[in-house]
Amino acid sequence: METLLSISGILGAACCVGMYAGVSWGKISADKPAFFIVNGLGAVLILIGASHQFDIGDTGTVGQELIWAGISFAGAVRAWMREGVLSKLSEWKQSASQTIFTGLYR
Repeated sequence: METLLSISGILGAACCVGMYAGVSWGKISADKPAFFIVNGLGAVLILIGASHQFDIGDTGTVGQELIWAGISFAGAVRAWMREGVLSKLSEWKQSASQTIFTGLYR
């Protein structure tokens, strides 16, 4: 189990650094939801890795990664909004609820 936790932290760091490098080299667009999702996943994996033998010295890591995950989540939502995914989801939800209620009142 300890090895798995250590590997998750390493994979998380690779996700974050890989996304940063990809954006810096122009290979990845920072405007796409995938960028934020992979960054957020990296932050969560680092948090999982930091939970292994946690001590007070890891508090900075935990704080940084919680903020990183929050920023990534907010960025993904904004990217989805720019792409219209959330409006499509809202339309689907409204259509589904109308179908359900129409079926109930027949």
